[in-house]
Amino acid sequence: MDVRKLILALLSLHCVQGQSMDCADRVATESKSRSGPEGVVAVLTVRSEDDHSKESHECMANYSLRITLPDGRDAAAGLIPPMGFFATIGDWGRRLSVHLDGFSADGQHIFGVISEGGPASFVTVFDFKRDGSHVEVTVRQAASHLRAAKCGTSFAVAGTADKGAIVLEPNTADRCRSDHRWLLDQSGKLTEMAADHTFTRLYNSVAH
Repeated sequence: MDVRKLILALLSLHCVQGQSMDCADRVATESKSRSGPEGVVAVLTVRSEDDHSKESHECMANYSLRITLPDGRDAAAGLIPPMGFFATIGDWGRRLSVHLDGFSADGQHIFGVISEGGPASFVTVFDFKRDGSHVEVTVRQAASHLRAAKCGTSFAVAGTADKGAIVLEPNTADRCRSDHRWLLDQSGKLTEMAADHTFTRLYNSVAH
């Protein structure tokens, strides 16, 4: 690609402010950044474009993490696999949302939530390790749990419990966030968490 074509390509990548966007051709948005131990910073990004590789002409969304070391170096340099870790193909105009919650206390895990609207809507929680490996779990009956709790419309990762189980809570700013928590198992099932159940909050997370 010559310089002129490269410039045109960069100009065509319109970035949208915020943490949600509609799936369209060559647009992107990113989460708020999160800091980990020793000043490591992470940002979750989603980029969408026309999926024409299989002539489906649906809208493809690619999710990736940008992790920056305290000295400004890219933490993904030389890492296999790269920080791009999740991709979907679906309807044009479906809502794409990214939410980054933070790091584990040792700084080796990064947790966040990806959700999409439309006919095939879903909510997926991820645990991304600094070595590039990752686990994604799609929450079963996500909307019905939030409706039953009458609290918020999306989830956030609060921390981890026994044997590394992920703890979820409603992604709201009011008191109901601390009144409702669930344990997420590997199958995506949510189990209501007792108020006295102890867990480890994410690094530098804010108490509610």
